[in-house]
Amino acid sequence: MRKLCAITTVDVTMSNFVIPAMREMKKLGYDVTLICNMSEPFYSQFADEFHCIDIKMKRGISLIDCITIPFLFKKIFKREKFDYIQYATPNASLYASIGAKLAQMPVRVYCQWGIRYVGMKGIIRIFFKAIEKYICKCSTNIYSASWKNLQFAVEERLYQKEKAIVLGDGGTVGVDLKRFDIHRKPLLKRELLTEIPILENKFVFTFIGRINKDKGICELLEAFCKLSQEYQNVVLLLVGKMESEILSDDVKNNKRIIFIGYTNEVEKYLSLSTVLVHPSYREGFSMVIQQAMAFELPIITTDIPGPSEIIEDRVSGILVQPKSCDHLYKGMKWMIEHPSEREKMGKNGRQRCLEKFTRQRMLKLTINNIERILNL
Repeated sequence: MRKLCAITTVDVTMSNFVIPAMREMKKLGYDVTLICNMSEPFYSQFADEFHCIDIKMKRGISLIDCITIPFLFKKIFKREKFDYIQYATPNASLYASIGAKLAQMPVRVYCQWGIRYVGMKGIIRIFFKAIEKYICKCSTNIYSASWKNLQFAVEERLYQKEKAIVLGDGGTVGVDLKRFDIHRKPLLKRELLTEIPILENKFVFTFIGRINKDKGICELLEAFCKLSQEYQNVVLLLVGKMESEILSDDVKNNKRIIFIGYTNEVEKYLSLSTVLVHPSYREGFSMVIQQAMAFELPIITTDIPGPSEIIEDRVSGILVQPKSCDHLYKGMKWMIEHPSEREKMGKNGRQRCLEKFTRQRMLKLTINNIERILNL
């Protein structure tokens, strides 16, 4: 029986981006081990289905983790003798790639679902680029999130083009169309309106993700505050964990900006949204954009690798320049003032999602590639 190991820093990433594929591999007879920083609910949910190893990895820079955890991984890899190891997210990828290289594991796959140093400057950029390049060097194979991300990595000399692949048109595990079933939208919408009645008959711009500077939140808040002075019917939903204090007094006092916090019910908030706004500075291949497309939402996102490959500009959404409040404001204003074109974009986006980004398609591509790497 072939032994597979999948590693991430935290269990949220494991649940959302890794387990669907690993579940399919187990159905095919593979022995699967999961390693991450596991919460008790995660362990209880998956311990009977997979081999689960809990390693307490911190997010952010930890000198102690950098020194100790790679050798812990080496010990585990030597003991378990996995045929295939894959790792994603910055810290887990650094520690696991070093440990796997030291243990001389034959297949070491880096899921490069984002490039951390994009958007950084100066010595910090040099430092994190060196880490990224070292992870790539320690790996035998690389999954790039998208073709533009792959091109960027090659131009940055992180690796040779032949070392990496992109699954299909880009992405990870694709959209679960049972969960994001467009026929559920009316029911989900009614449920949410009972919780937030202020959203009744409003034009709802929605952001879903980590609320921090790199996600373009500063520009989004500034653009919306300006927009809300012109249009009385607009609301901004911010769905996600607040990771930094970036709120001005104008934002705090704006009653049409609603903070939801972290949720596992993304589909509920998309059901009541008019437009998804995703002004990130850097991205691998945004899952929430694909999910919004499944619900026929038009998208405003930035013209960067990843998002610019998911939507087609002026066909399924609008691409704006990153870090530009003015471009974002104009894109949001256009969506308000062009309802028929906006509706058409939503329908075009759903069709594109069904053709390219379904879970069924992405899991098939993932399985085929794992077996190709293992020469089966």
